[in-house]
Amino acid sequence: MGLQADNHFSRKEKVYGQFFTPPEVANFIVDFASTFVQEKNRAVDPACGDGVFLSALLRSGFREVWGMDIDGSVLNRMPEHVRKSAKVLIGDALVMNPLFPQDDALPANSFDLVVGNPPFSAKFGRVRDSRLELYELGRGRRSQAIEVLFLERFITLARPGGVIGIILPDGIFINKNYEYVRRFILKYKVLGVVSLPRGIFRSSLSTTSKTSVLFLRKARGDNDEVFMYEARDLDELQEVIRVYRERKGLWARVRPDSLHPKSYSAAEVKFSGSLPVKELGELVLDIHAGATEYGPRRRFADRGLRFISAKVVTPLGIDFRRDEKFIEPGSDMDKRRGHVEVDDIVFVRVGVGSAGRCAVIVDESDLGVADDWIYIIKVDKRRILPHYLAMFLQTELGQRQLESLKRGVGTVTIPISELRKVKVPVPSMDFQEWVRSEYLRMVKFLREGNKREAEKVFNVIKGKIEELVKH
Repeated sequence: MGLQADNHFSRKEKVYGQFFTPPEVANFIVDFASTFVQEKNRAVDPACGDGVFLSALLRSGFREVWGMDIDGSVLNRMPEHVRKSAKVLIGDALVMNPLFPQDDALPANSFDLVVGNPPFSAKFGRVRDSRLELYELGRGRRSQAIEVLFLERFITLARPGGVIGIILPDGIFINKNYEYVRRFILKYKVLGVVSLPRGIFRSSLSTTSKTSVLFLRKARGDNDEVFMYEARDLDELQEVIRVYRERKGLWARVRPDSLHPKSYSAAEVKFSGSLPVKELGELVLDIHAGATEYGPRRRFADRGLRFISAKVVTPLGIDFRRDEKFIEPGSDMDKRRGHVEVDDIVFVRVGVGSAGRCAVIVDESDLGVADDWIYIIKVDKRRILPHYLAMFLQTELGQRQLESLKRGVGTVTIPISELRKVKVPVPSMDFQEWVRSEYLRMVKFLREGNKREAEKVFNVIKGKIEELVKH
């Protein structure tokens, strides 16, 4: 298609929250969901967009394939064979007639399989109109995320015993404010949850939204054994089906507090039985966020107090060369709660690629004012040294736990309440003192500009900790 058409669809994305699904993802969802479908009579995608799921359903052999989309112009992008073979309707799939469901364009309780990638409220906005009263998850609310209403709509469209496969933002699976949605989901039989790689959607708009696929049967049942999988790339998706069929991988008894695979993979962390294991909250005196200003009051100076941003926090220590800025003492930017002290840990709490990074303030050269992207952690040095804790959090076992704590869709964050739950094996103080001395040597190399030697020391410390604490 030409540039004019692409620009047109770019504008539509902003209006309808559309991010088109790669064929590999659509084929995987249909193939995986089909393993639970007894008869391939009728299937539907209620937010079909360019028809990628309809094409996958036709390829899979469903006798009747239906689709609906609110944006008629997007349907022009459908392949000709899809337009000819599928029953495609233009309209709002969220509109239904609860009194006369037989009059609905999409009949409820009628489809063996319901699949799709509905619009997300992060781009589309929230539903605030009369459609809310049509849904259990909308009734009595001033607004609702559009993907939540689509989730319920997918379930209403499935016949009793039918199956759904729906892409949803990770917030639905893990954020505290969506626990009521997860309780609604758990009224049915959850077949599996597969976490998708970040940034996979075809769109002229940039999106790094993290998503997962919920597979569910419209039937009552226990959720003692639910298949969980975290796919690292698109090529891994077909492997998921093999892992499921061989009953390998992660199977978990799911809870309303989270339906995300990373919450259960973290629970699999095993430590050496010879070490006491404590929650991080038991080992610290305080955790609080730094502070800063934005807008016209965000002003830096030529000299003064150092500004500690997420950019200067590295696994090798504080590196002000990465983002050297100063704050005038006593100015609006000089926030008392952001001041750090020697032996504090600065922990980056937010950002897709940065959340979970941390470093120790080793001496006066590292002092400054931390911004609000950073937690300042003060440890109880009678129980644990900051250098050991900072290094443990960079190990595989530490990072797996931190990854499970990340919340949010486009911008991820780690809440303090969750960070306090990280399990930390506590070795002897002699070992921790060794870590401290090596950490200081690593920082010395970093300050001298010898990053290669600093990385060597980092890897030695990390390896020794992992060797000690792993089960």
